[in-house]
Amino acid sequence: MSQSCHRVQQGFTLIELVAVIIIIAVASAPLFGLFSQAGRSLLADETILTATQLAQARAEHLMAVRRNRGYADAEVSANLTETLTGNYAGYSRVTTIAPYIGAACPGGAACKQVSVRVDESGQALAEIIFVLVNY
Repeated sequence: MSQSCHRVQQGFTLIELVAVIIIIAVASAPLFGLFSQAGRSLLADETILTATQLAQARAEHLMAVRRNRGYADAEVSANLTETLTGNYAGYSRVTTIAPYIGAACPGGAACKQVSVRVDESGQALAEIIFVLVNY
């Protein structure tokens, strides 16, 4: 009786490993694009958040100046355009104060509409508009 020797294959062949690597590479290529897009989106979100905080800081400053004056003067500052420096280089902040005439202004009161807009590279990123009332 002749005894045949059969070898049992264990593991993967080189061709199978190369095929799996190619399939994984092709399938993961779109994921790298998503990571890049997510990074750009986070940077844009951070820029908008910074602009919003800069606008809010200016509005709070105007309110503090007005409070320190005893609320006697509705016009706390003239119109102002600031080119920011340091950590905020590239941002500009425009403050506009104009008379406000509208239903929200009580009779006999002097109202001013204050607009604080923050731009980066000429693009408006954030704006805060509020009304100051002088009784």
